[in-house]
Amino acid sequence: MSLTAGLWLALGLGLGGVCGGWLTARRLLPRIRRLEEGSERIAQLDTARKQFIATASHELRTPIFSLGGFVELLEDDDLDPATRRRFLGHVSEQLERLRKLSVDLLDLSRLEAGALELRPEEVDLGELTRSVAAEFEPALAARDARLELHLRRHMEIVCDPVRVAQILRILIDNALGHTAAGTRILVSTGRSEGRVHVAVHDDGAGIPTEQLNRIFEPFYTGDAVHGSGLGLAIASELAERMHGHLTVASEPGSTTFELVLED
Repeated sequence: MSLTAGLWLALGLGLGGVCGGWLTARRLLPRIRRLEEGSERIAQLDTARKQFIATASHELRTPIFSLGGFVELLEDDDLDPATRRRFLGHVSEQLERLRKLSVDLLDLSRLEAGALELRPEEVDLGELTRSVAAEFEPALAARDARLELHLRRHMEIVCDPVRVAQILRILIDNALGHTAAGTRILVSTGRSEGRVHVAVHDDGAGIPTEQLNRIFEPFYTGDAVHGSGLGLAIASELAERMHGHLTVASEPGSTTFELVLED
């Protein structure tokens, strides 16, 4: 073989190797990118998990420490009956707070793990809404608030009635807990463009604009009201699991949360 032919052969082999390497790299690049994206998602999930555990621990610690303090105070034999009743009332409040927080944490963990089972069935949404609203009569009376219902008749929809009722309780309870005594709450239902809507409106002070983007984040509380900040996060996750969504619109003197589900 002549020198020239050898050079051409070497050049051809070199180019072939470069082309082959380029083609191999091109085929592998999408896989590498997917691996990088997967690693980033895992890192984000790990960060979110650590933050969740830290925040949950803090939320649980507060009522537990409070209960411990009141138990010590109640051990005093010299307490007068009125003070003892007052302390027992605080203990009852903290126990209820702890119970609700534990249930919320369990629901949220099931949702994030995809372990929450839905049981859809045909439901009259108006009747379901009326039934949930009736549960709040004692709370409404205690806060001198009134709840009005504007419900469309015969609104049948296939959904999980237990979870829809849970969302409604969260929204009504949120309206009661974050507004002044005497506030009007309006619950309405409607149907349009293949979707059903359930709206919970209140005439309270409204939500500051800077808080609206975070209102559905777990543990986020935008004011001094006691609470875990889990209710709206759970309601939003439940809506998405039922192929729907939860929205909020607010301005001074008006706040409306709306549950939207596929008809």
